Amino acid sequence: MAGSMFSVFGRMIALPGRRDEVIALIKESALAAGDDSGLLTYTVNTALDDPDALWVTELWIDQEAHDTATRSDPVTEVTQRFLELLAEQPAGFYGHAVHVQDRMPDGSR
Repeated sequence: MAGSMFSVFGRMIALPGRRDEVIALIKESALAAGDDSGLLTYTVNTALDDPDALWVTELWIDQEAHDTATRSDPVTEVTQRFLELLAEQPAGFYGHAVHVQDRMPDGSR
């Protein structure tokens, strides 16, 4: 199954001082898609060398699930809100997961 999972890597630069608002909206966006959206896991990461930079990684069951969820009205509405808080257009990179290993000790997200 790992070879068919769709992965997304995104880089965003928040407006100065707005990073935490962007993080909150990214989390809201993931929830807006619903529990059965096909989003398996995601992380929001901060950069050590830039207080306004964020890296987001997502793992989806497949590209169709990603496309359906991200084009849905609830997700689009939240996405538009955080795009207004970015200093530049986000950069996205897409691929397929070839290996996934869960090392979370309690399975938490």
